[in-house]
Amino acid sequence: MKYLYFIFIILSVASIFFSQEDKHELNQSSFSFALGIDYEKEGYTVSLQLINPGEISGEKLLNNSPYIVYKAKGKTIDTALEKISMNTSRHLDLKQEQIIVLGEELARKGRLKEIVEYILHSPDIPANALIITTKGNKASELLKIFSPVEGYSALEITNTLNKLGRHVLNNASEIKVELLEDGKDISLPYIELKGDLQKGMNRDNLDTTTPAHIVFGGFGLFKDGTLKKFLDYRDSLFLQLLNGKSSGFIIESTCPAGSEKFAFKLFNGAVKKKEFKLAHDNYSFQYILNLSGDIRQYNCHGNLKDPETISQLETQINKTIQSKENKILSIAQDHELDPFGLGHSIKSKDPKAWRNVEKDWSTRIKNARLNVHSDITIQNVGNYKSRGD
Repeated sequence: MKYLYFIFIILSVASIFFSQEDKHELNQSSFSFALGIDYEKEGYTVSLQLINPGEISGEKLLNNSPYIVYKAKGKTIDTALEKISMNTSRHLDLKQEQIIVLGEELARKGRLKEIVEYILHSPDIPANALIITTKGNKASELLKIFSPVEGYSALEITNTLNKLGRHVLNNASEIKVELLEDGKDISLPYIELKGDLQKGMNRDNLDTTTPAHIVFGGFGLFKDGTLKKFLDYRDSLFLQLLNGKSSGFIIESTCPAGSEKFAFKLFNGAVKKKEFKLAHDNYSFQYILNLSGDIRQYNCHGNLKDPETISQLETQINKTIQSKENKILSIAQDHELDPFGLGHSIKSKDPKAWRNVEKDWSTRIKNARLNVHSDITIQNVGNYKSRGD
């Protein structure tokens, strides 16, 4: 997969070779696929992961690294980028940026809106570059990690996130729309480092059997562009399920009898119906989901050829989903957040009611309730009959 980046570079600059006056432009540019932005008092620290020119030209790498990370500080992002440019011998080409990594501290300082506006107005950075944040490390640190699988941390991050499905990721344009949308707080994917940072920034990380590596941690929950809370990846998957953005995952439930577990592999999940009710000045929200998937591991006693057993398993899966969604709602309520877009549901169906609760929705959501029911289709049960068969 990492060679796709090189192919992409060649294709993106292929037109250069059709112009005599620009035929040397490839050798005069530094290409970047990942840009990191960290908080700096009264400004920013900007990091660029630049592809080592030897990787493109096929020449011997001067520093034995497939990429080089430059960083600089500035009161504005442009100032920091200018400083990086002055320290390189080549023109910076940012039009190939695939990922923009925001450091955790920057996100907690409420700078998301500023970054989004900057990207949308920048003629150099593509507006469709994916935006994520970090947990526990600066963006500049994670861009320096030697990926044990992909080689480039930028490629590792991009491929890791693409497994979630494009519909759960956000670029600057999409984030701006969500920031302007009343009744829903945005959530962004975050990445974190597993392993030792110093070892990960050493090229030897490519050769060890226990490398430091970057993983998808889950989603960060934002309020008015400020990071408030991290959800782990399991809770994040259930959050996306109610947002209609599920990419498929394992739902582990307890057997109908006993404490053993079984695994249901969700392939497709969609919100069939979403409505709300108002009782005693408190809102309750009802979701009906359509889910389909397979039984992957089965440690229960019931015979899977018996329709009654299937019905019992569906009941257990429903209980698991309800429990998980209630857990996420509780976390959101503790931080006065609405990542489900419950307020937006009120606004869409009853604008007058929304106008009455909009100003104090962050407080009122603390008394909201969720009721989730799933219509489940189990497509395949494998060769299982019951435990021990």
